[in-house]
Amino acid sequence: MIFRTFIRIFGTILSGKLVFLLKLLYLCIAIAGVMLNTHLIISTSADLLRVAASHILYISSDGNYCNFFMTGGEMRMVTYQLGQVERMIAEQLPELSRHFVRIGKSLIVNLNYVYYIHVTKQQLILVDAQLNRYTLSASREALKALKDLIESTGV
Repeated sequence: MIFRTFIRIFGTILSGKLVFLLKLLYLCIAIAGVMLNTHLIISTSADLLRVAASHILYISSDGNYCNFFMTGGEMRMVTYQLGQVERMIAEQLPELSRHFVRIGKSLIVNLNYVYYIHVTKQQLILVDAQLNRYTLSASREALKALKDLIESTGV
């Protein structure tokens, strides 16, 4: 009799603590999600681009403009130079910026989508989740540096 009462009381306390711990865990995850910025925001006087970092395949330079190429084949042009965009990524996405690598003078590539590098052909192929292929050209030196980076870090 005393044992059953003890089990009932102890079980109630445990279930209450479990609910509390689950609520605390949920709160921690929510706070971490807010603190971990996952979107790049590029704003001008006329427009705003807010794109998830995981959707950016690569960014190419076009003079004083940059073209954002995203998964699914979408492209957006912004009125910033590549160096400015590179700084925005570093400032706004500090935890994710290591996935974005400058390749030569005209490209920033998301390492998560690098599929194939052929240094002598100066060819870089990216593949997104839908298996769309994006073939880019870059200098041998830039591709060799990218290849070495991936081999050494495993990113």
